[in-house]
Amino acid sequence: MKLDLNGFNQLNMILMFGITVLSNIFVGLGLGWIFDEFFNQNFFKIIFMFLGIASGLYFGIKDLIREADKYDKAERTSKKTDDKNDNNFDN
Repeated sequence: MKLDLNGFNQLNMILMFGITVLSNIFVGLGLGWIFDEFFNQNFFKIIFMFLGIASGLYFGIKDLIREADKYDKAERTSKKTDDKNDNNFDN
């Protein structure tokens, strides 16, 4: 019985995206809370939360694109290898 690792790879990408976005949001909220306490203002949490959301989505999507490119490259190289092997048998 062969285990399909493709499903685990996709699950890993989804978890990586979620953790990246959430960690950036929490870091933004933490920095906003620190600045709120230091300056006795209430708008820094909101500003830094939106900055955290934006940076989380940016880096999350960037990582997803990088992983997709890696899988596409691996698929192309395996297809080239298969094509070369098929051509060798034709001779």
